Amino acid sequence: MAILIGAGMVAGAILLRPSPFQECVAIISADIVHQNLTATLDPRDVEVEAAKVCSGAAL
Repeated sequence: MAILIGAGMVAGAILLRPSPFQECVAIISADIVHQNLTATLDPRDVEVEAAKVCSGAAL
């Protein structure tokens, strides 16, 4: 039983670990928000722009 619980914990940790793309989006999103402190930004727009940058689709 302990082996199954341990295996479940390891599998859960692997699934919950952020992917490199998610980490990139988080970093770029924070940078966009930091650069535009005086603007009112929609979080969805920030995340979309960050995803474009991380995927290489940004102009």
